[in-house]
Amino acid sequence: MSSSHDAQNSPNKDVAVPPMKKKVRKKFIFIPLLLILVAVVTFLSWPANISRHEAGEIAIAHVGGGVANRADRDFERLQRVWSVEVFYNNLVHEVYVSMRTGEVVAVEIDRWD
Repeated sequence: MSSSHDAQNSPNKDVAVPPMKKKVRKKFIFIPLLLILVAVVTFLSWPANISRHEAGEIAIAHVGGGVANRADRDFERLQRVWSVEVFYNNLVHEVYVSMRTGEVVAVEIDRWD
């Protein structure tokens, strides 16, 4: 028996990952993330059944009056909504109206100073 130690058969030797394998791993992460991004952008840009103007009218009726300042596309409670800002009685009502059904999903109220 020889006293020399065979480095290839050593169980404690760290094995370096070849650079090619790292590139393959990046592809497996990048491609699914890209697909998810495309799906989200497509979902958010899909046409709405409720128009911006209709969402403003629904929000004003829900609050009981006031003036709708703006209506933006948003995502609330796992659905696409119009985020309508209504000023009424020195309060700002952020009313979320479903783009699909026209139903009020949520309301946030802040003081307007």
